[in-house]
Amino acid sequence: MQDARQVSLGLDELAALYEFLGASRFKALAYRRAAEIVNTLGGELGALIEQKRLEELEGIGSATARQIEEIWNSGSSELLTKLRAEAPPGVSELMQVKGLTTRRIRALSASLGIRSVAELRAACAEGRVRPLKGFGEKTEARLLANCDAWLKRDETPEPLLLAAALELSALVQKRLLEVVERAEPAGALRRGEETLRELEFVVVGDLERALAHLTTLRQVLRVDAGKRLAYLTRGLTLTLRGADAEDAGSALFRATGTAEHVEGVEQRALSRGVSLQDTAFPGEEALYGAAGLAFVPPELRAGAGVLDEAAEGDFRDLLDASDVLGMVHCHTTYSDGKNDIREMALAAHALGMQYITITDHSPSAHYARGVTLDRLKEQWDEIAKVQEEVPIRILRGTESDILADGSLDFPDSVLERFDVLIASIHSRHRMDRAAMTSRITRALSLPFFKIWGHALGRILNHREPIDCDVPAILDALAGSRGAVEVNADPHRLDLPPAWMAAVRERKIPFVISVDAHSTRGLGVLRYGVTMARRGGVRKHEVLNAAPADAFAAAVRPV
Repeated sequence: MQDARQVSLGLDELAALYEFLGASRFKALAYRRAAEIVNTLGGELGALIEQKRLEELEGIGSATARQIEEIWNSGSSELLTKLRAEAPPGVSELMQVKGLTTRRIRALSASLGIRSVAELRAACAEGRVRPLKGFGEKTEARLLANCDAWLKRDETPEPLLLAAALELSALVQKRLLEVVERAEPAGALRRGEETLRELEFVVVGDLERALAHLTTLRQVLRVDAGKRLAYLTRGLTLTLRGADAEDAGSALFRATGTAEHVEGVEQRALSRGVSLQDTAFPGEEALYGAAGLAFVPPELRAGAGVLDEAAEGDFRDLLDASDVLGMVHCHTTYSDGKNDIREMALAAHALGMQYITITDHSPSAHYARGVTLDRLKEQWDEIAKVQEEVPIRILRGTESDILADGSLDFPDSVLERFDVLIASIHSRHRMDRAAMTSRITRALSLPFFKIWGHALGRILNHREPIDCDVPAILDALAGSRGAVEVNADPHRLDLPPAWMAAVRERKIPFVISVDAHSTRGLGVLRYGVTMARRGGVRKHEVLNAAPADAFAAAVRPV
């Protein structure tokens, strides 16, 4: 086959078939993550397969590596053929349409004989889906839009996740610096946005030479010298913006901030008699100073709202990665993690952390081998044993499922004995708005200190956020005891920055968590910090920016 995109589609199909056939949800998620990784690799995939290096990548295990190699070499795999035979016709297609569950697919097949996305789209367009029990007009309209998105998936590839974009940007920057004096990433990437379709660089040096040199990268398909543009794999574009050393700050400023932010700064400068259009600035600090403003970190340049704050003070207390002292939300082999407690603790210590929370899944998370009551004592005994062997403090916790009725997935008598409690949703993401709001509000109102885990349940490019009344839920949490997680998993990045002002207004603290399922997974912390910075979060608002004793006291359930 020799096509990374087709391999990715094959992995997505495996995930869909596993989900329909009732296999472990973790297994389906593993293949979806592998599909995203393969998409990111693009032209590099072939070399990694040839060199037998796939398993070096975070998120690729031996089983997924075998499937990637087989699909790459033959266009299919024995496993894919086997699962296709076990599922009804069309399932592998339909399961990849957002909003279609196993139950809904069975209902559509039984009532309307639907066996493909095209047939479902036609039924939605003709109004034949809405009369079915459990669907309705709104669901039909949503399914119609999702069918169109799926049918156009090859024409419009999914945007690149921030983590993958940063890796690709580093490759581009390294290649550019071989022929130019300076090359700085700008645009949405420098602002830290969750997903991207375009990379931008400000370049000091010969642009034509820089573009020509980029063709030596496997990820570059072609260049358009006239537009100073390069076309990359996965539908991305790369724009180079030229500058002289004397005005590099001006160029970087304009290429980083949104139009609203740039205009706001320019207007403030004009009110002080300075035209930013006619003045060259080698650095951005001097440019903001000319407008009477403190330097605005790139993550905050998505609008003009931050400028009043920049006029009155500075952002030196904005959270930085170096401020975080503890790894929160870590899974081990007791549930769905790849490494044991000792390995996770030592890896966190090697990264300079003072403490780590072991928060494996709770009993209802069957798909992730949730820790049952009879295994909990075994885990606690092991934590106590490992604690004597490692220099880092280990806190024993749980990621407790928020059940459908809003209760938590352990008896109160057990919950109160944990050191830290994360409350998360892992099932029934499509409850209606009122029911979902009630469910979460009840859980976050319970008389325990709890961290609201990956609050909106989104998986970027795969699952939309849950539908709920976020302000009402935050009001309930503010009236109880708890914090909000900023989940650093590159596929989640949840709570989204847009909601962080509402959290801060209510004086609810944050926790920057890694949601790590392996020692390598601890390395995602910086993405959570980036989201927090975009939300304007300060160091004192983050619980795990405090030392171990203070953190433990703050998050203790009772």
